[in-house]
Amino acid sequence: MSSPQAVTENNPAQDRPVARALALPAGILASALLFALAVPFWTSLRGVAGPTVMDSERPVLAALVAIAAFAASTGIAIVVARVVNAVVGTFVLGCGVAILAMRTGAAHDFVYGGTSLAHAAIETAVWGVLVAAASWAIYHFGGRLPDFPATGDAEVDSPAGPSARRAWFAAVLAVVVAWFVLVTDTKGQAIGAVTLGAFAAGFLARSLARGTQPVYIAAAVVTAFAATFGYIAFSIRGDLAVGLVDGSFPRLLRVMPVDVAAGALVGSAMGFGFARSFVAPPEE
Repeated sequence: MSSPQAVTENNPAQDRPVARALALPAGILASALLFALAVPFWTSLRGVAGPTVMDSERPVLAALVAIAAFAASTGIAIVVARVVNAVVGTFVLGCGVAILAMRTGAAHDFVYGGTSLAHAAIETAVWGVLVAAASWAIYHFGGRLPDFPATGDAEVDSPAGPSARRAWFAAVLAVVVAWFVLVTDTKGQAIGAVTLGAFAAGFLARSLARGTQPVYIAAAVVTAFAATFGYIAFSIRGDLAVGLVDGSFPRLLRVMPVDVAAGALVGSAMGFGFARSFVAPPEE
């Protein structure tokens, strides 16, 4: 997989090569530190960081701290976007969220915790709102992508116009790819599966909406997972703990809400950047 930095060609920031070279690692480090500070607040009654906010001893405090870290990291991502571009800024934010995802609970913690599938679906939807808001801020304050100049056509330029909405359907591919990749309930595979799925979605989104910036594609991926979790919550029968042992546990429940947010941000940015070498620019 290539870095999302591949989409920076013709960016005025190329006149500042040192700043561009330092922006990505410095942004990732700063964002990671912010989310690392949030991990202790997710500690559950079992003595480990729970897989969801609802599993923590003090859910409201855990949620507020996570939102604060997310907001501060969004600010960092905006700075990176101004120095490099918005896709790289989105990638930086996702790397920060990934720190929280990697240090919190996995599927088995969810099964033996005190929360429910409905709570997980709602929490994933909330992450989708946060990702959408952060993505809007990154693209709005960080500037347009250098190879996506304004065309004057509202249907193409609008981040929520017909062209963009067509690209959102690529989020379904993310869920399908993640389903195929998920085999075990390990945390690394859970995050990796969503990242790979979002990579495919980001790649496809560039083909479906040439000339339109991918402002909400990561949020679309998170929303697709939230809808899937909601469907599973209302349709599944049986004991999840038993399913985890006998192998009948639904594959997609191996990913937690924060895993989805991290993978969607990182993967969609990488996929969209990688697609630049394969998808022809829109005709003038």
